[in-house]
Amino acid sequence: MKIYGRGFLAKNLKKIHVPNNLVIYAAGVSNSNLRNNKEFLREIKLFRKIFKKIHSRKKFVYISSLSVENKSLKNDPYVKNKIKIENILKKECKDYLIIRLPQIVGKNKNKNTLTNSIYNCFVNNSTFKLWKDSKRNLIDIEDINYILEKYFKNLKENNKIINIFNYKSVDVLKLLRVFSNLLNKKINIKVIKKNNR
Repeated sequence: MKIYGRGFLAKNLKKIHVPNNLVIYAAGVSNSNLRNNKEFLREIKLFRKIFKKIHSRKKFVYISSLSVENKSLKNDPYVKNKIKIENILKKECKDYLIIRLPQIVGKNKNKNTLTNSIYNCFVNNSTFKLWKDSKRNLIDIEDINYILEKYFKNLKENNKIINIFNYKSVDVLKLLRVFSNLLNKKINIKVIKKNNR
């Protein structure tokens, strides 16, 4: 078993039991707000390099994003890059599994995650920019580990896409109130009228 990636998700996936016939690709751009095209080109190049090296011998598991299901994000650079990699697998891989995940919650150092950005706003007394009526689908890393370990144990299908998500999305404004209560602090909130992401 081999897991490619050095980020929060990859490190946690290394804790679970994964069958030896799987290769999991959990690397790539971790900031969904990134607009630097060079970083996305670098990700495609790295993916192709690893894919070319091992895809013919193992089942190739690609960790993608549930955001690709959101039609309003079809022109978003982060989402477009995820779709490109998914399409490479669909066209060139004989045995693949694509797993689309929502936003993952857990202790990590990535400042770009929703929960970390909210926490940092409270700590630094910054203004939080809130898209009006925005909701997010969140799932705990421990739940992801549990679900995937169970799924991998009984995995038989080839060339499949699975979506893993919380049955209920959370209103970001309510999430801000939870942080406010937990930290016993208030922050300024700037509401932005923009399409929900």
